[in-house]
Amino acid sequence: MTEMLTFPGHFAGNHDTIFYNFVGNFIPPEWRNLNNNHGKRLSTTSRQLLSLIVSHINFYNKLGKQAEELQESFLFFEQKLGVCQKRVKQCLEELKGSGFIDFYSTTLIILI
Repeated sequence: MTEMLTFPGHFAGNHDTIFYNFVGNFIPPEWRNLNNNHGKRLSTTSRQLLSLIVSHINFYNKLGKQAEELQESFLFFEQKLGVCQKRVKQCLEELKGSGFIDFYSTTLIILI
């Protein structure tokens, strides 16, 4: 199963420069008050996941590839964050519902 993560259109047009030094799933201190669509604070795992996504997109951009999408599997996020697939999916749904990311899942079945 592979997830395609993209940033919604209202974030893509925002060209404000914000300087963060992303290191894996380390959460920038400025993100401690990020809220979900219900006005509650995002869970720590959701903020770690968002930081991991942004750090990987930054990594690809530093390589000269203009990336606004990230294609990874649930297993990748499970291993990086040390949580189960169900929790990864919950956090992706929370980030999507809050408008921070868009994602969709695809399963490829190859018949030979």
